[in-house]
Amino acid sequence: MLNVYCIPGMGVNERLFKNLKLNNCTIRHIKWESPLKNESLPVYAMRLSKQIDTSQPFVLIGVSFGGMCCVEISKKLKPIKTFIISSSKFHTELPLKITLWKSLPLYRLFKDTFFKNAAMLVKNQFGIFTEEQKNSFRKMLDQAPADYFNGAVDCIVKWKNDIRPKNLIHLHGTADRVLPHSKVVACDYSIKGGTHFMIINKGEEISGIINKELQASC
Repeated sequence: MLNVYCIPGMGVNERLFKNLKLNNCTIRHIKWESPLKNESLPVYAMRLSKQIDTSQPFVLIGVSFGGMCCVEISKKLKPIKTFIISSSKFHTELPLKITLWKSLPLYRLFKDTFFKNAAMLVKNQFGIFTEEQKNSFRKMLDQAPADYFNGAVDCIVKWKNDIRPKNLIHLHGTADRVLPHSKVVACDYSIKGGTHFMIINKGEEISGIINKELQASC
């Protein structure tokens, strides 16, 4: 069985992958750790990578911030394939509102509670619509490590990457309102109507794509 390591979106957890069904794979979930003060995204990602058994062939799957971490990990550890979903592979794919935070880093003033409440206020932008999804989203945010969000945002704002790792596959939804599809360069699979958390709502379609790609490479 091939080990597939999944990294979820910012502040959420393995519940995000509940609709991911992969053939002949063992899905393993990377647990978030609180970023250290002024820790860069590449350094933080490699700290997370200590949860990976590199003695065996493996695959990476990352959503949103988790996808950015997968990009940095794959540059160093060379997985069989790396799938990033609703994410960015280059810093130039990030929306202007995020890059502006570098010039006006007010986010540094805020604590975890602010980020959680802000995420709930704009939940529709993530593709969170039903009451069940709303409750699950809040529970995942509440289970994030202490002092996590400020450092995670700092990692993204200061991220610089213009290297596309070998064997990277980018899946992105056309209805993503957090990381707009229009900013993505050379998207491998554009998922029609896919939102930022399409891994939940379009899990069957995404699973099919990943299974097809893995079958072709293994």
